[in-house]
Amino acid sequence: MDDIAQQSIPLHSLPRKRKADSDDCDSTDIVCSQPPPSIHQLAPNPSKLPAPLSVQTNTASLWPPEDGPSANNSPLEPSSSSSSSPTSPLKPDSPSRTKRPRIEEAGIPTSPKSRKKLEPKLNKDAPSLAELCPTSPTSPTGSLPSPSRIVIPIDPCSPHIPVRNPPINKDTLKELDLEAILRNPQLRHDFLFDSGLQFRAAASRRKREQADTYWRAVLTELESGCTCVTFDTHGKPSGCVCVCRRLPTPPADPIIACLPLRRRLTLRMPSRIRPLLHELLLVLLSIISPQTPLVSTSPQSGRISLQQRRKQQQEQAQSLRAVLDVELIEQEMRHGLFDPSGAFEVIGQILKAHCAPMRDQAVDAMVQLAKTCAPCGGGGKADAVRAIRECFELLELMKLDIANHQMQTYRPLIIHTSPGFELRTFKERPNCGQAPLGITEQWLASAHRRLADSEYRLTLPDRPLSFKTLGKRSRVILSVIEGLVDLIFNPPSPVPLTSPIVTTTSPSHQLIPNIVTQLPDYPETLFLDHSRLIQLTKDAADVMSVYLLLMLHRQLLVSSYQDPSLPRREINTEDVDMQVIKKEILELAPRNIGRCFLRVRHSSDPQSSQAETREFEKWKSGMQSVVLQIASRASETRRSSGAIVSSNCSVRAPEPHLLKVAESWSEKHFKLESPLSTLMRDRLRDAVLETVVQTVLVRGSISPVTPAVSGSPQPAPRKLATGMEPLAPEIRQLSERLSKLAVLHLNVYQTMYEQDDFSEEW
Repeated sequence: MDDIAQQSIPLHSLPRKRKADSDDCDSTDIVCSQPPPSIHQLAPNPSKLPAPLSVQTNTASLWPPEDGPSANNSPLEPSSSSSSSPTSPLKPDSPSRTKRPRIEEAGIPTSPKSRKKLEPKLNKDAPSLAELCPTSPTSPTGSLPSPSRIVIPIDPCSPHIPVRNPPINKDTLKELDLEAILRNPQLRHDFLFDSGLQFRAAASRRKREQADTYWRAVLTELESGCTCVTFDTHGKPSGCVCVCRRLPTPPADPIIACLPLRRRLTLRMPSRIRPLLHELLLVLLSIISPQTPLVSTSPQSGRISLQQRRKQQQEQAQSLRAVLDVELIEQEMRHGLFDPSGAFEVIGQILKAHCAPMRDQAVDAMVQLAKTCAPCGGGGKADAVRAIRECFELLELMKLDIANHQMQTYRPLIIHTSPGFELRTFKERPNCGQAPLGITEQWLASAHRRLADSEYRLTLPDRPLSFKTLGKRSRVILSVIEGLVDLIFNPPSPVPLTSPIVTTTSPSHQLIPNIVTQLPDYPETLFLDHSRLIQLTKDAADVMSVYLLLMLHRQLLVSSYQDPSLPRREINTEDVDMQVIKKEILELAPRNIGRCFLRVRHSSDPQSSQAETREFEKWKSGMQSVVLQIASRASETRRSSGAIVSSNCSVRAPEPHLLKVAESWSEKHFKLESPLSTLMRDRLRDAVLETVVQTVLVRGSISPVTPAVSGSPQPAPRKLATGMEPLAPEIRQLSERLSKLAVLHLNVYQTMYEQDDFSEEW
């Protein structure tokens, strides 16, 4: 039966005599080649996902019938009457093939011998092809599928199907190359905010499960040669039903075997051994090969000349190609003679010449594990697979070390060339539309209008200056700062509460288009700062929530008693340690404590919506705990006549009347559009704006008048409004992050903003 998977003649083109429909339904197995695209071409990129796997059910592809499953014979095994070397049923001149009996028409008597032969085949429990395969998604509801093509909804990217290539390969490590780093705009922009930015190995749960599935499949193939994966008729994973006896040689492309009696479908996948060895060689060569002729790839190879380094790398590459000869290794594996210990000794010596000293111990452990697989070493195939897996993981760590070393080496160059590179990237970005700067122009014009209408005055060390009397350059800088602060406290788009959208290590060709479409209302020139602005927005909302809770505590201290006959005690709120109250609020506060002051973007996915609902319930429960603690502290202070209450003392239950007031107050004012929350947000916004202006424009390198003279006295920080004193560290930290964003943004786009196209009406 091995000839079936290797036939290249189209099945429907072979001449064949007509037979009864029941013969098609009685077949045990159907084998058919998978139409392109093949499984090994299916990448997890959503833009390249193919259609569901389709199965050709032409009757010419049926295997010869069997006598049905029994206690001793599996439906996958050839019948006992077949010869030891069966010929393909697709060959019309096959002499050993027995002609299948016809099903006689109704009313025509059949011989007892023929009836006896058909009785096992007419089992009512045996499914037909129409019952086995679901209808095509494109066919009308209730209609039967086409007899020649039936679509079975198997997800090609299902985690149940192990990938063809190892999880760590040359393509996944390509983004760590120096060339990819220098042309990655998001990475270079993030590097300006965090000079200690480093690459780290991904440790997500999905990647670990994918890697475990792959290495289990490799071990299974080495032990038994099986590469089969089984699904049911609805495309769901099922227990493996091996068809390797029918197809002993792994095919070049996936082959589908239908098992109607078992209502299963098995994929005979190509071998993973050759791609594994090929990727191992490619990754090793990428480690030892230089990225540029001027900079070495390893921090350990800087004491030799360039010519010596090139000669050494050529010799090492020849040694790697010799010990990782795929053809020779496959031949040795077929005869059971392959010994990986020698190859890993060579690999270990080469890796020690390029890795950091901290990796030497891991290299030695890998080589020792491979030596156990030598004859009389006591190891097995599982140890060999573990050694290869450790080698790939070690190569990934070495690639990360090299990339981090190159990032620090090229740091001055990245900083110096970032303004021009980001401006060029912005002008060359795809999908810029008809008005590439429409939102940015409206954003700057609105910020300029707000400053002019409010008669904003810039406070300088010697004198204040009116906004309208400033020069154009200073008004552009102030408008940008005003616009950034407004984006933080009044975001134009709903804010996602999950992790930031953009990651630093995302492929450079996937960064720009997705961001602009997900946050369409933000200025176009901030396309690299959306995730940063979102995080600042959530932090500002958290500070505002703590500000309101501190205000609630002050309100409860001066609240009247439930019994009017009790005298009202005068309590000075300045004597109360508000830092203790703030610390307790932050300790008890739920995650995203300020989410009630944000326009949250809800997910359309049902599972994500349920998770958001659970998070909201947790937030409500946490806020109730915070309000209860505040009411208890206020009640304790009222009982002690305004004395400072330590955070270590036990807190009794609050007064019922005071707790009811606190719950009613929080329910009324912890809303986005409540008048009190709007007033408090404006106060906090003005405090942050003034701090950023003083940092960037007055004390910073950008000055509206003359450059700052060395040794000149710095202006004292502006006093915060009443009630904000406990929040001074949070306001200062938020202002510093926003100031750095403003300075880096102005370094790139200030010249463009000063052009007449942007500020002709100013």
